[in-house]
Amino acid sequence: MPNGNFCQLVKLHVVVGEQVASLTVENVTCPDEQVKKVDHIDVVVRDLEASPVFTSPMAGESIGPMDTVHFYDPTYTRPSLLRRIVVTGTIHKQVYYVNKHDDVRHMPEDIPFTRTINFTPPIPVLNPNNVEIDFRNVDIDLSADLMGRNKIRQIATVSFLLKVMETRQIWAVICTPPDPDNGPVLGIEEETFEEWIGDCPAFWDCINVSPSPDGRTGLAAALGTCTTLPASLVRTVPGIVAGTTYELGFWARSIKVSAQVCEFTLVAQQMFLDAAGNVLTTAEQTITSNQLNDTYRQFRFTGTAPEGTNSVMISFVFTPQPWNGCSALIDDVTYGPVL
Repeated sequence: MPNGNFCQLVKLHVVVGEQVASLTVENVTCPDEQVKKVDHIDVVVRDLEASPVFTSPMAGESIGPMDTVHFYDPTYTRPSLLRRIVVTGTIHKQVYYVNKHDDVRHMPEDIPFTRTINFTPPIPVLNPNNVEIDFRNVDIDLSADLMGRNKIRQIATVSFLLKVMETRQIWAVICTPPDPDNGPVLGIEEETFEEWIGDCPAFWDCINVSPSPDGRTGLAAALGTCTTLPASLVRTVPGIVAGTTYELGFWARSIKVSAQVCEFTLVAQQMFLDAAGNVLTTAEQTITSNQLNDTYRQFRFTGTAPEGTNSVMISFVFTPQPWNGCSALIDDVTYGPVL
């Protein structure tokens, strides 16, 4: 790569959602002898497992195989929504009570349970085969009281944090040591928007953006998922060298979402920042919806980093009219010094 970096495909555990949940399990224990009082009950939760329920735009609702950690189902190969999980487990108890002779007795019992936990809103995942569900901060609260002479009613409340993780392959920029003579020069060799975290491309921050299958090759970033609301796609690139001229290149087109006309502006910007994050200067290019159609068009413009520059913020800002019915697609972004 001309900027001294290279891309490496890495595999990461990405947290795609989490939810605090609780469930209540009630049961009645009947010792074989008369009970004067409950002394105490030792309780622990064992064998927590989860079975996910996914839905797909192309298929009906399905339940994945039950597994504590991994869920492997070869039918799941498309992006899906995790709507709920079925939690199973066992409440293991050691019940200590006082009988009519004032002797402390004890009896063990295991109470299995099954409960459904819903996710609102559903959690989007790229591939359900790679989803892991982890139980964190598991706690149990138990209350007990006597019912008659030999019945002990118990109410157990189990609480936990559900953490949903997905193993994803992401292209990461690997930085080589800086040249001591020329300093570090970083950039974006080619951003094709093939790796997404939810509705945002990896390494980018975004508002009102979603993946589109209408890319030049593969996916594109659609600005204006809701066509009447503003959208933005932003990424900060470190290691910019003062006095160097940089070029931002990208391909763009419009795509009609509703029957309304296309009426928006798309502004591409290079905002040069100092070490404190203050904007020193901005280079930008404004594109109107009249300049775009259903065919991709390439745009390029340059900006020179002023003295004191530490990094650059690259942004694409989509501003629609209230009656706009189109989105703007961005693909194949490049950024680097003009050689």
